[in-house]
Amino acid sequence: MLARKYTISTLVIALAVFIGFTVKNPENMALNAAYSNTSDNESITVDPTLAQPAETARPVTEERIEAVHDPAPTAATPAVTAKPRTKPSATPKASSPSISPPAAAPSEDVTPTATPAPTSAEENFTPAASSTPSVIKAAPEQIREGDDPVPNVKKVNLPSAEIVKIKEQYERIAGSDTNEATWKRKADQLIVKGMSFLGTPYVFGAKGGQTDSFDCSSFLQYLFGSQKVALPRDSRQQSQHGTEVSIDELREGDLVFFTTPKRKNKDGIERIGHVAVYMGNGLMLHTFRPGIGVTVSELDGTWKDRFVKAKRVLS
Repeated sequence: MLARKYTISTLVIALAVFIGFTVKNPENMALNAAYSNTSDNESITVDPTLAQPAETARPVTEERIEAVHDPAPTAATPAVTAKPRTKPSATPKASSPSISPPAAAPSEDVTPTATPAPTSAEENFTPAASSTPSVIKAAPEQIREGDDPVPNVKKVNLPSAEIVKIKEQYERIAGSDTNEATWKRKADQLIVKGMSFLGTPYVFGAKGGQTDSFDCSSFLQYLFGSQKVALPRDSRQQSQHGTEVSIDELREGDLVFFTTPKRKNKDGIERIGHVAVYMGNGLMLHTFRPGIGVTVSELDGTWKDRFVKAKRVLS
């Protein structure tokens, strides 16, 4: 008796649990009914729908409805309505590609900002090109072709050791000529002053009055100016001053003028291209040719062949 009571109570409890499970989970019961009424092949088609994205879910449900002929598919419709819950999960995947278009927009904003940079740099460099004319201005200081009175001649001045001795000799004379004539004292003084510039560079077209470089006429203009004798800046104009003397009548302080290969066929004063001051004893003080500058030469040989005339301006 006790065994029957326990068996009946067990069945009652199991039935109650089954009924309660059925009432609380009607969707599970509907799904079980649908799976039981479909064939094995149709159940295989249902499984992929659960794994496929939300976009392909609807066509699969339509095949399922056509395949099911029993009234049970009506119970399976809740399963279709339950699947839209998976659609929101698919929407983020579709929104992910929309992020890439805005990413291209910043790159377009960067490129226009880079283009004005080179233009501003080019504008900054253009003023720098205006500084080049200052370099071109130095060109007139170069010696002109043919202005060297004795080009291609090597022995055109005395050796430096001999020049030093001559300089010392004239310094002694200048210090003891107080009883000499005025022109003689002036000649000695300007020769000594001129020899203090021995080796000073020759620069054609040097400015008058400067002493860091000379050309032939600016050198003599400076020396005679130290003795209150005014001379023009150009050698051809200087040849117009004073009294002309022959080469045999030369004395200290006389101006001696020479032609150059460039001017030797010209007429009048246009033949003149060089000037020096006579020192006596067949010597002259002058400056010429870059690399030589202020020096002492002998008035003979090639120099004598270039001689044009002499002028006396000291009296």
